[in-house]
Amino acid sequence: MATDYTTLTARLRVLANDTATSNPVYADTPDGTRDGSNVLFKLHNTNIVAGSLYRTYGTTVRSTAGFTPDLPSGYVTLGAAPDNGVTQPFFFDYYFQWYVDADYAAFIDAATVDVGEVAGSLPAGTLYAAVVQYALDYYWQRRSSDWANKYASAGGGASSQAQTPAQAYLKLAEKARKTGDALLAAARTSFGKTKSPFSGTTTLLIDPGSPRR
Repeated sequence: MATDYTTLTARLRVLANDTATSNPVYADTPDGTRDGSNVLFKLHNTNIVAGSLYRTYGTTVRSTAGFTPDLPSGYVTLGAAPDNGVTQPFFFDYYFQWYVDADYAAFIDAATVDVGEVAGSLPAGTLYAAVVQYALDYYWQRRSSDWANKYASAGGGASSQAQTPAQAYLKLAEKARKTGDALLAAARTSFGKTKSPFSGTTTLLIDPGSPRR
């Protein structure tokens, strides 16, 4: 049973495949002008996991030295500019996460409201499973939206290849929502049963001396 946002977030990250080791990237050649003087480069992902970033340049393989990263943005500032050629290998290996804990807290708050509780409060134990599924719904909707925005900003036109991932994310969101609905209904039914006595005696307000009809 979840007792705090940290526990809920950890559970959601596992289900969403967004833990600190879920999303590896190998040999990411960053964007930036390689002219022998530029030291600022941009990785192709954000929310880089701390301690996971390694640089390979020339004969120096997977080093954690010689650069300063801005982990949330994915920018990397090098201590010395790489040469202006393309013969020397220059790339990064790392792990990244799709969203930060604050994003997951927002998903949880929205899901908490969906089950009839107050945003910012922890859901009752019987509602925990439904909250998790509703939060996953918001997660997948966000993935779909972010994919569409990223594709649009790249200047591409509509295509089946671009639409397929976004549609797949929406289907996952829909599935999570339906699962959440079923779990919420089950939780409410169970709650109703626990509020009713297992046995009892019914008393009818009829005068015992009244004749039968």
